[in-house]
Amino acid sequence: MSTPVHVSRLRLGHRASLTRTEGLRSTTYHSQWQLFPLGAVHRPESGAVVLDTVCGHCRVPVRVVLDSAPTAARKKQNRGVLGWVMLLAGVALIVTACLIGGGGAAPGLAGVTGLFAVLGSFGVRSTGKAYPGAGLDRDQPAATRNPHRIFVR
Repeated sequence: MSTPVHVSRLRLGHRASLTRTEGLRSTTYHSQWQLFPLGAVHRPESGAVVLDTVCGHCRVPVRVVLDSAPTAARKKQNRGVLGWVMLLAGVALIVTACLIGGGGAAPGLAGVTGLFAVLGSFGVRSTGKAYPGAGLDRDQPAATRNPHRIFVR
């Protein structure tokens, strides 16, 4: 198992600005973040601990869940395994769609579903690799969670 990110590298980010640029056929969003230390010295021995920290920009209390090193490594590994399972299932669906062939909706639906599973697997695997072992507590209001995010510096 891989070791999670050291706590001293974790930062609470506050979205300071969000700019929107309208193009001819697309819209681009650009966020600027201000980063603040979490205030934790070390990870817990087991399980997870909830840190009550205050955002340095908006002065709103934010709860951050900090996983222990074994828990963070296990979550990271589980996301990687799930990504591989999704990839293999997607490829199996695409191969099945090619083998069924012919007309009708079943082969097309299997192929499209397989394609989405393959594409989704890359997202799951990349978030698994980037998981820092900390996140915002989901039991707080969305108005508190939305402008905040955990960064690794």
